Amino acid sequence: LCIDSSVPVDKRRMSAICLKNGVTKFWRTMSPHPLCKEDKEKIKNIALRCYSVEIKEVFDQLLESVAKISRYEFPKTWPEFVPTQVQVIESSMSEGEKLRALLMLYKVIKTLSTKRLSADKTNFKEVSNAIFVLIGSVWENYLTLLNKDPSTLYLHPACVSLKILRAMLTYGFDDVTSSLPKSCLEVMLKLASPQLLHRLSLSDGEVCVLYDKYLLVLVKTLINVQEKFPESFGQYMVVALQLAHQIAFQYADKLDLKLVSRSLHLMSGIMLCESYDVFKLNNRGKDVSPDAIKFTEMRNSFFTEEVLKDMCTKCISKYQKLGEDELLNWQESPEEFAFEETRHVSLFNIKAASEHFLLNTTAVFQDTVCPYIISLIKECKKHDRSNLDNVLVIDSIYAVTVICSYDLFDYIDIDSWFLELVSELAEEGPYCTILRRRILEVIGRWVTIKLSQDRHTAVYEVCIEHMRPSHDLVVRLTAASALKAAVTDFAFYPPSFSGYLEVTVQLLYTLLKQVSECESMVKILEVVNSVIDGCGTQITEFVDPLISWLPTLWEAAVEHFMLQTQLLHTARKLTRCLGAGSVKLYSFINPVLKYALTQEPQLVLLEDGLMLWLMVLEHAPASTPSLVLMFEWLYPLIQLGSASLKTTLLIIECTILLDPPAIISRYGSGLVAACTSLYPDVVGDAKVLITNIILAIIKTTPREQWPDLTPLLHVTFKDLHSHYSKVVTVNLNVMCYLVLLDINYFNNLLQSFNINNIMDDIFKVWLSQSDHFYQIEQYKLSLIALLKIVTQQPTLAQKQF
Repeated sequence: LCIDSSVPVDKRRMSAICLKNGVTKFWRTMSPHPLCKEDKEKIKNIALRCYSVEIKEVFDQLLESVAKISRYEFPKTWPEFVPTQVQVIESSMSEGEKLRALLMLYKVIKTLSTKRLSADKTNFKEVSNAIFVLIGSVWENYLTLLNKDPSTLYLHPACVSLKILRAMLTYGFDDVTSSLPKSCLEVMLKLASPQLLHRLSLSDGEVCVLYDKYLLVLVKTLINVQEKFPESFGQYMVVALQLAHQIAFQYADKLDLKLVSRSLHLMSGIMLCESYDVFKLNNRGKDVSPDAIKFTEMRNSFFTEEVLKDMCTKCISKYQKLGEDELLNWQESPEEFAFEETRHVSLFNIKAASEHFLLNTTAVFQDTVCPYIISLIKECKKHDRSNLDNVLVIDSIYAVTVICSYDLFDYIDIDSWFLELVSELAEEGPYCTILRRRILEVIGRWVTIKLSQDRHTAVYEVCIEHMRPSHDLVVRLTAASALKAAVTDFAFYPPSFSGYLEVTVQLLYTLLKQVSECESMVKILEVVNSVIDGCGTQITEFVDPLISWLPTLWEAAVEHFMLQTQLLHTARKLTRCLGAGSVKLYSFINPVLKYALTQEPQLVLLEDGLMLWLMVLEHAPASTPSLVLMFEWLYPLIQLGSASLKTTLLIIECTILLDPPAIISRYGSGLVAACTSLYPDVVGDAKVLITNIILAIIKTTPREQWPDLTPLLHVTFKDLHSHYSKVVTVNLNVMCYLVLLDINYFNNLLQSFNINNIMDDIFKVWLSQSDHFYQIEQYKLSLIALLKIVTQQPTLAQKQF
């Protein structure tokens, strides 16, 4: 059906999808219902003729099937695949069929190149050596046709053949100095610059887009080869740098930004490569070869002072500059814009790529680039702040001081510059908000790096002033982030911040009410949590408005787990700071915990919810009916037995200690049964915690109110010979209390084991483990219990000595 042109397209597409799913599930011999050998042979024969399928959506599905089959079958049981596709590529068939054969070959080569077993690597190298010359000649042939007729008819196959060469160059050879890869790489670099100029001469939009993709594959090939074979690539370094420089800085306006960003990545990789840096090799105690010295000289001869300054200037004024779209986004969606820059993680993003490039350039050529950046900062004073272009350039320069802050550490006098920045914040103008936002970001960065301690109060004042409602929302959010950096700094001194605490909480509360995006609320709550952590109990008298707003925030966070998690963190920190006063949080905490712990889809909140519950119990001044009723939620959590089991057991112990009569009378029997079934399935610390629950029951409850502990004690006492000393000592601790509180109960318990001379074994363990009672109270208790046993049974001691 897939390759039958007489069948309707929809049926062919669905059959191709079914084939792909079938190959995925049933091709391997270890699958539940594997395909028989005859069916596999039929499918492989059909797959060989996939190049005849002209419908793209059908062909794409078949490509996936071919790739999966080749992963399992090639070359052992399907050796004819590559020769068949090569035959099609060399034949006089239509360009469309040749292209599809190339695509099939590329998909298979790409799949095989990802296999990492030694035998698979060897097979791939054999395949690469067999077809490398052919694919290289196909690629060169298409380039020749492309120079005569720059159309998509030749661009697409040229691009695909280059992708095949890229995979084989990267994974198909042990080194690129051998004749085949070396000659190919030399041809690539020789033709690269003419191809770039050819692309710049074109005006057809579709052809230009595809040509940019071709050049992108070329640059990615150079990146892969440089990363995989840095020493061998060293001789081509200058040519590669010249190409990347042309793309990124000379002709960037006419090229795709993805191509520009990858060119910056290529230059960064060469800069950072240890094989091209004698200084790094010396620092790491490695041998410096003549080639390394030569490559270092080649690299430095390209990155002259003039070139470095020119690249930095263009990166700052072009790639780091806020664009029209960003400024429009600031006006329309200020909350989204405020945190947009933190999302730049992909090196295909031109801003992220230029940041990465600037950071590497500053680190490698610090002596040249850092003084130049300082000179740019000084020139900012001369710019007219009423001109938008000038303001955007200043904004970009200040952004660089954030990106390269650690490398600029020894070059910037931040204390003096801080005073200038504060005066700039007070300036008014049509574009003052752009600079205020950036200056606050600079302050937030440098306050944690170098700013003097006596300047910190000025930082608090600046941040608090710009968090006021009269300022732009983006500026207020940036000020809040800067304040968080100041409060979390290791040099933070809480008494110096106490005078600003009340107004800080008020402004954060106001800001929290005015934002609508989930991410903004999360960021503000992070600031609140940082202030709580830094100031501790000083914050208690100012948090009532914030507490009253928590239920509203929780309602707004119904579909946002990140915000719900942050609210649980905030509630936990407030509980710790309020101590006994945390009772005022119960009206918020109780329904929140019920939602987090009893709703099955909300398991993502389970750990944070349990931590909050434990914090509430630790600081509860007295038991309440709601805290007792919450105990019912623990039974399903015990059975869950997840990574949160330790916290669950601690909650059980704390609840028993908080209100023993209510818990034991209502839940005692069920709790003992649950712990009895759980104990054999856990190890180590979990066993210690379960035994601590027994201790809590024994210590806090009169003897006549104990639940039937016999089944649980039976399973715990079996661990007296455990190799884990904590388990042994906590069980001995239980025995001490049983002996001292009711020795008859203890004797009856031992008799229920139906083991002869059980007391002799216990006595031996008791004596051998007595030194493991590290707390003096436990040690004294152990001795008293032993004396009581010996008083009743003196023969036990006589047998030991």
